[in-house]
Amino acid sequence: MAMTMTMNAAAAANEPLSLSEAFVKSLSLLEQAHRRLHDVVKDDLERNGERHLTGVQALLLYEIGEEETPASALRSRGAFAGTSLSYNIKKLQEGGYLTQCRSQADKRTVRLRLTDRGLKVRARVEGLFDRQATALEPTASVRPDDLVQFNRTVSRLERFWSDQIRFQL
Repeated sequence: MAMTMTMNAAAAANEPLSLSEAFVKSLSLLEQAHRRLHDVVKDDLERNGERHLTGVQALLLYEIGEEETPASALRSRGAFAGTSLSYNIKKLQEGGYLTQCRSQADKRTVRLRLTDRGLKVRARVEGLFDRQATALEPTASVRPDDLVQFNRTVSRLERFWSDQIRFQL
């Protein structure tokens, strides 16, 4: 709470934020942007008659891709938490968006494949991303080099946090 008041006071006075204040602001913006992405995906699906999926589930279908994918790969990419992933895979299978089967070589490995219905949703999300990428510069003044720098920074943060866990820093 005190950090929020300090950030608001600094912003009101047009003073630069400290590293700590800028870090906390970045965390808040990342979380807000992530939630908004889910909203945008859900809105696009609803406008096109697909009302049975959440934004998270549609992004999961997008992430699975067009080939068979091990469920563990989704978890290791860090895109989805374990319990949330299990729940959403179950719901997507029940809805006819994907199939899952055990690997013949390793019975512990669950492999996921999109059905035709799942592939249609994935294509819709891909189309949304393509349209948005095209609109970024003219409507939001986001240039390719802005995204390169953003990706570099977020990758460094992810590595920093991974190291915090791995090396118990």
